[in-house]
Amino acid sequence: MPDDRGKALLTDIGTEELGHIEMISTMIYQLTKDATIEELEAAGLGTNYAEHGNGLYPTDSNGVPFTISYFATTGDPLADLYENMAAEQKARAIYENLIDMTKDPDVIGPLLWLRQREIVHFNRFKELYEYYKTIL
Repeated sequence: MPDDRGKALLTDIGTEELGHIEMISTMIYQLTKDATIEELEAAGLGTNYAEHGNGLYPTDSNGVPFTISYFATTGDPLADLYENMAAEQKARAIYENLIDMTKDPDVIGPLLWLRQREIVHFNRFKELYEYYKTIL
């Protein structure tokens, strides 16, 4: 970002996103820690168990490992803010899909909170975009 305002926003949101990873990882751990191999296989997690045991390994829902290439950046603040807003909307949609897939209130509660934070992040990026649009 071209100024301290943008750097501060990215630092705040980036720090919170690391907390989101911790929350999701904890939820996955709690949901799978006592699962039997048969239960993991029935849930489609047999190959994950074969490779990583009960350890958490960052993949998407298809088992594709996380890669830095997921982050698109152009160096243009306006284009990059649009990319950030799109990422927040995608995360919101994923949380909504996950909420639809469970009836467990102990899972739904944190997912609702995470979903709301993605909406807040989107709005903060949009505010910064509107600000930069007037000065760049």
